[in-house]
Amino acid sequence: MKRAIRSNRYIIATLCFAAILFALICGVFSIDNATNKMIVEYVGTLGWEVNPTPAEITHLTVPYEFDAVFETYNAVQKNSGFDLTQFRGKPVTRYTYRLLNHKESATVKVMLGVLVYENRIVAGDISSTDKNGFMHAITEIDYINSNDGQ
Repeated sequence: MKRAIRSNRYIIATLCFAAILFALICGVFSIDNATNKMIVEYVGTLGWEVNPTPAEITHLTVPYEFDAVFETYNAVQKNSGFDLTQFRGKPVTRYTYRLLNHKESATVKVMLGVLVYENRIVAGDISSTDKNGFMHAITEIDYINSNDGQ
């Protein structure tokens, strides 16, 4: 009898631990619907159309010291009205979406990435990792495929 009670305690403890672990994982990796809506609406005001569900959500930290690559990336951001220098060392979340109306979208996979800090968009870019890949500012709307034969 005591052995059965002890065995049941271990099973219950294991199930409780699994439930807590599941809740933590879901909380960390879940989509914040308000932030997602804010991003989709913002890029929509620029003329971009994205799949409304992020393809990837990544948590990262803006480096304290920018290397040459990050300086170049920040120069692109400055041309778009963003500047990551004030976010050095800060944790940001990168939301990446499949871009649907880029001029290259028909032939390559084009992604739109946005960095968010405390529910505020602080950077954004459009890129393709295709063999002839590219990256440009989120505000470079000349690349929008207008679908009107132009």
